[in-house]
Amino acid sequence: MKEFHWKDAVPLIESLIVKAGEGNVPVEVGSVPTELQCIGIGTDAAVFVHSASSRYAFKVYAEGLEKKRINEERAYQKLSGSSYYPIFYGSGERFIVISFESGIHLYDCLITGTYISPEVIEQVDKAVEEARLAGLNPRDIHLKNIILQGRTIKLIDVSEYVKPGNDERWEHLKEGYRLYYPLIASKKVSPKFLDFVKEQYEKQKLAGFSAKRFGRLLLPFVKKKEPES
Repeated sequence: MKEFHWKDAVPLIESLIVKAGEGNVPVEVGSVPTELQCIGIGTDAAVFVHSASSRYAFKVYAEGLEKKRINEERAYQKLSGSSYYPIFYGSGERFIVISFESGIHLYDCLITGTYISPEVIEQVDKAVEEARLAGLNPRDIHLKNIILQGRTIKLIDVSEYVKPGNDERWEHLKEGYRLYYPLIASKKVSPKFLDFVKEQYEKQKLAGFSAKRFGRLLLPFVKKKEPES
C-alpha cells in the first residue's frame, strides 16, 4: 500500500473555504470533508489533519490573507533544523504543511492545573534566541503559541517573526510568571478569568507597561475568583 504523502491531501485542502471575520475574531470554516479534522481555529487560519496520517498539519489561511502564509513560510524555512519549532514540509497558494505537534499549550496548562516549570520558560528563551540567530524577530509569543510536550516545548504560529519591532509579549509573560505564577501554580484557573486578563492586557499594553503594576491591579480579582482546586 502506498505511503500517505501530504501532497495526496492537496485537492481536499484546496477545496476548503476559510473566511476571516470582522476584527480580531476566529475565522469561519465551511464544510469539511470526512477525511479531514479541524484541530485548531485562529484569527488568520484554521489547522487540519488528515485521517490517513497524523504526521502532517495543514494550516489553511483565510481568503485575502496570503501575505500571512508567505510570512509564515519564510519564517519556518529559516527555522529549519531547530528542535523548538515544527518541521516545514511545503506549501500551496493558501496553506502551509508543517509537522503535527501533540501536547498541551500553556493556556490549557493553566486551565487544567498542569504545572509549568521554570525549565519551560528557559526553553522558550532558547527558542527565541535561536530565531534571532536565524535572522528573525520573534513576536506574538503567547500562551496558546507554546506547546508543552513532556519536558520539551514547541513554538508555533511564527508569521509575525518577519516583522520589525518588539511587542514585548514574551517579556511581559516571563515577568508575570516570575512574580505571580507561584500564587496559582498547579491550580485550575477559570477560562473566564484568563479571558478577562487578556482583555485587560490588550487595553494596557502600551509604552511603559509594567507587569508588576498590572499584576497588582489583578490581585483583588485573583482573591475574589479563587482558582478551582
